[in-house]
This record gives sequence, structure tokens and C-alpha cells, in this order.
Amino acid sequence: MNIPKALPAWPKKSSGADRADASDKLKGTEMANSVQQQLAQNLELLMKEQLKEFQQLLPDQDLRKQYPDVTTTHPEMVDSMEVASRLVAQYGEQQAWDLALQTWKLMGLSELCARAQKEAALESGITEKYYKESREMPCHTQSWKNEDFQQKFTQLLLLHRSKPRGYDFLLWERKHKVMDDQKHLIEVRDLFGPGPGTQEEPPTVILHGVAGIGKSTLARQVRRAWEEGRLYRDHFQHVFYFNCRELAQSKTMSLAELISKDWAGPAAPIGQILSQHKKLLFILDNLDEPKWALKQHSSEFCRHWSQQQQVHTLLGSLLKKTLLPKASLLITARITALGKLIPSLKQPRWVEVLGFSESARRDYFYTYFTDESQAFRAFSSVESNPALLTMCVMPLVSWLVCTCLKQQMDQGQELSLTCQTTTTLCLHYFSHILQAQSLGIKLNGFYSLAAKGTRQGKTLFSPEDLREHGLDEDIIFTLLKRGVLQEHPASMSYSFIHLCFQEFFAAMYCALEDKKLISIRSMKELIGEYGMVGVFGEPTTCFLFGLLSEQGMREMRSIFKCQLSLERHHKLLQLAKKEIDLTQQNLEPYCWHSLHSFYEFQDESFLTAISDFCGTRICVQTDMELLVFSFCIKFSRLVKRLQLNEGGSHRRTQRPSGVILSSWGPFTDAWWQIFFSILEVPGSLKELDLRANFLSCSAVQSLCKALKCPHCHLETLRSP
Repeated sequence: MNIPKALPAWPKKSSGADRADASDKLKGTEMANSVQQQLAQNLELLMKEQLKEFQQLLPDQDLRKQYPDVTTTHPEMVDSMEVASRLVAQYGEQQAWDLALQTWKLMGLSELCARAQKEAALESGITEKYYKESREMPCHTQSWKNEDFQQKFTQLLLLHRSKPRGYDFLLWERKHKVMDDQKHLIEVRDLFGPGPGTQEEPPTVILHGVAGIGKSTLARQVRRAWEEGRLYRDHFQHVFYFNCRELAQSKTMSLAELISKDWAGPAAPIGQILSQHKKLLFILDNLDEPKWALKQHSSEFCRHWSQQQQVHTLLGSLLKKTLLPKASLLITARITALGKLIPSLKQPRWVEVLGFSESARRDYFYTYFTDESQAFRAFSSVESNPALLTMCVMPLVSWLVCTCLKQQMDQGQELSLTCQTTTTLCLHYFSHILQAQSLGIKLNGFYSLAAKGTRQGKTLFSPEDLREHGLDEDIIFTLLKRGVLQEHPASMSYSFIHLCFQEFFAAMYCALEDKKLISIRSMKELIGEYGMVGVFGEPTTCFLFGLLSEQGMREMRSIFKCQLSLERHHKLLQLAKKEIDLTQQNLEPYCWHSLHSFYEFQDESFLTAISDFCGTRICVQTDMELLVFSFCIKFSRLVKRLQLNEGGSHRRTQRPSGVILSSWGPFTDAWWQIFFSILEVPGSLKELDLRANFLSCSAVQSLCKALKCPHCHLETLRSP
């Protein structure tokens, strides 16, 4: 089971019958593959004579009809995988499994039967939940028509940039001679096309963005679309996908072995594949894995595909083009990891994933809910909560919202989600799915597992890791069945279904563990210093702020029946103020991690006490960033002047007198509503300069509504 692959679904709206049909077909195929694999694994435990006896006890007459070239005179010549394949092909997955169990019982193999039934029970719980949820949240497994392909992908906004956001701009401009950050939206089919003003095709594309924005899902969809002949077929002869978090568990490997891991055929013809490496695409997903980031400056490299190397050296050689220099790379990474990756990259193309557009958010709801009336009810309920609708720009949040609303529908409850932050949304979701009150103290080890993994940069956990934290088979089974953990049979390990969820539970551990009060040192140890932002920058910090907010504390008291120490608030505020003092003169570009933490905290008195934003230029790219900025700036007691966008050729010659906010992309009605909410609360803002902008009729209406608000104290309005 791998639920993260199914979280961000954005196919075109289709009929419920079409979706159910496609889901049923895929369910049959994947369940058959799962049963076939389980059968083969159990048959491999048999001695040669036992395997022969097993085949002789089967109704071989029907098997001979299906496979006329195979007789039972030499059954030992057939291996366990072939036997399992024939059984499933002849009888279907359920009947094949039942037949195997009956035959093992006849052979007196009671221990094998018990083992197999236990595995089947676990797999059944996981598979049943997966396919139940896949009906509720249509995903990449649906049947896609070729003509609909572009619409599937353009639901995610992809912004091509000439330089990455979140890096030392002066160093970048000096090295690459880029004076202005040119940016424009592109489609997925253009990721490897010629860049603007050049005919040279970039060999390395970096898909970057914040956590939960859809990077990994898009990467997997690129691979699937190539397999189905709908993307890059003329461009690449072979496309290989590797999850770097899973590769982090390996020690040494050759490129030949790496390719073989992703090769579907019986044996990968390595020499033939690599003879034309210009026609190869390697997708390196989750290259923000800390183990890679820490070793990017290694002088070791690999020059030949047969050479055994440490995995980080092998990947580093691909990045630095010392191995297969003409091969193309598609890399996904969080923005906070780019500082570690940049020194290793050769002329990359930067593409930032911005999440769902407004229309895509609505489409997602109508895709998730097979019943159109349910979709209408769900989306209407979210529209009444502008903050929640804005957060749905992130596919992960959209999935969480839809899942919570679906649960309310199934239980006959009135649709209502009052969540204003991602932290409270996660609390709402996990309190129901985990039934935290009933599980109680059993979850303590689960939280400590998440915290230790986050601190060590570890995302895959062995059975020994789980036992070390007191997680027995029952709780593991519960976490697997409820879709919180997922199993990786190939590496015999487990992981959270999404890295954000691991970071959420790490924050839970920090908030609930009485013996570990928050301090600058312990926070750095918890989060790690792999990003460029120091203490801030990771979702763990944002979640921790959210848990220590007034609403977060109220939710945790209700769910976990615990009272949090006020001393934690004092320590956290100290930490936040120290961070702001260090970054107040340079809020762009990485201020969003700090500001998002403050948004999760939702504390007006805290925001009025933090340092001033005056004299800064801030650029927002998504509705979520605008929501965060608007919330933080509206409570500032020192910002007197706010200018939206700059005009003229000398706009950066001096430090602004107030705050200058710039924004990329079109200003929608929802965008203006969020922006003008700044005027609706008591604050110090006296002057608003809109001269460099065009205001639509609806924007003017939103402005007039905000100006009529009794809390608005604006004195000067400079309009277009």
C-alpha cells in the first residue's frame, strides 16, 4: 500500500461509472499481482520435493488446458513464481489463494498455512482500505484518455524560473550572470523542451516547492505517462524512477544494479540501455533526503556503470555529470534543500510547483466525490471558510479536507470544518482516524519514533526501530490498516504515508513530552540543520507553533486529555523573536517559513510584539503565501505604509519607507479579498499605494467593503 501516490489527484471530472470501472479493473490487476507475489514467496519456502508434491495435488488437467506445453511429469522444472502466476491466471486471485491453502493443509504444512493466513489478513486489511479510499479519492490509477492528458497535469501550476527562490541571490547572479528572475508558467510537456531564447535542451530539471505541494506525485505521473506512451516517447527511450528516501537505506550499489531495481523485464540489458544515454531520463524523487544533502560536497565520484559505490556517491556522480553526462535528470526537492543541491548541478532548469489554481481546487472536489451533489455540498462548505479554501492550494490539504468531509457525510453529520491552519486540520483528521483517546498511551512510542526519525533525517524504519519504541504488532497493524504507516516489502521497512505526517507527529512529541522543554538547542536537534534557514524552515516547526496556539492547545486537551505547560510558550516566543531579529532585514526570499510558523500560531499579541517589517520587499507567489503575509502584517503596530508592486525603472535603488509587496501572476477575485482583509482589523497602516495595479470591478467592490469596516484607519489611498 502506498497512499501518498494517491493523495494529490487532479484528473478531469468524469462520470462515477467511468471512475468505478477503471478502479475495479485496476483493483483486480493489483490484487492479483499482490496474491501472486504472496503465493510465490510462500512457495519458495518449500523443498524441491514439496513443490513437486504441491503441483501434483493441484487439478492439473485444467492447468494443462491453459498451458499445453507444460506437463506434470516434470513439475520440478517450474519455479515458484511460475506456479503462482499460473494459479492466479487460471483461477483468479481469491480461488488461487484458497486452493493453495487447501493443498498445504493436505500436505500437513500447518505452520506454512498459519504464516500465510496471517500475512493475508494483514494485506487484506491494507488492500481493502486502499481500494475503499481510492473509490473516494480518484487518483493516478484511473483510465486517462490521451486527449485529456494536458488538462490532468495543468491542474498544477508550474512556474519556470531563471534562478531558484530561496538561495543566496547575489552569489547566484554572480556565478550565472542572471540579473533578473524571469519567470513564466509552463506545461509538463515543456519541462525538457528548449528554454527561452535558446535551442539547447536542459538536461537537468529541478521540480521544487514547499512540502505537500505535489512534486512527487507529478514526478510519478511523468513516469506513468511515458510508460503509457503519452509523454516524451520520442524524447526518451528509457525512463527510470527512484525514490531517494528508499535508496537511503542502501549502502553500496552500481548503476547497473540501480537500473535493474526499476526494470520490469527478466533481465536489464545494461550495455544496450546505456549505449545511448542521451535518450535516458532518470527521475530522482525526494532528493531533499538529508543523507544526500550532507554529502553533496564529497570529492568521490563514479565513472563506470559497473563500479560499486556508496549510493550517495552514485547519485552525486549523476548530478555532477561525471557519469552519463548526456542523460537527463528530473529531480524533486523541497525549497529548503536547494542550497545543498545547487553546487552539484550543471545548468539546471528551475521549475517551482505552485499547487492548485482556483479552478483546480474546485475540480479536485468534483473528482474526489463520485456523487455530484456530495461534491457541491463539500465545496460549498469549504467556500464558507476562506482560509481553508486558500490552504487547499496544496494537494495534500485538499485531500485531507475532502477525506474529513467524506467522513462527516458517512456519519450523517452536518458538514463543518472550522480549521484555519494546517495544524488544526491534521489534529482533526488524526483524532478521528487514529481514535487517539482509545489508543491512549500506545501512541507515545509512535510520536517518539517520528521525532527521532526527523532529528536523524530518517524516513524508513525497520521492524527493530518500531520495537525499540514499544510499538507491538497490534499497534503496527492498526497504523497500517488506518493508513498512517505504509509497508515497503522489498526493504522490509515502514514509513509514514507522507513525510509531512512524520513531521507532524514529531511536533506532537515535542509538545507533549514534559521532560523536554523547548529551547533553541533542542529545537535545532529536533529539526536538524539540513536546510538553509537554521531553526525554521521545516514543517515540524510550523506544526509545533500550531500545536502551541490557543486552538491547538484546546484540541490537544480534548483529544489527549493533557494540560500543556505555559513555560513552553515562553520558550517558543523567545526562539521566534531571536529568529526574527536575525532575518528582519532580509525577509525575502526565505521568510515564508518563519511567517508560516507565525500564522500557525494565530496569536495577535505575539504578532504585535515581533520586530518590524518596515523597509522590506516581499514577493508572494501563491494564495497561501498571501494569506500568511496578510495575517502577519495586519497586526503589526509599526507598518504605516504598504505598496502593492513597484513602478518605474529605479524601483530598487533605495530601501522602501514602508513595505513593498509584489506578486507574480494574475490577481483573481479571491486574491483581492485576501489582500484587502488587511484593512479589516485594527492596525497601524495609514497609507496604501495601489498605483501600479489594475483593479477590476470585483476588486473595487472588495476594497470598498474593506474601507467601510469600522476597524479600518486608512488615511491615504493611492489608486490607479
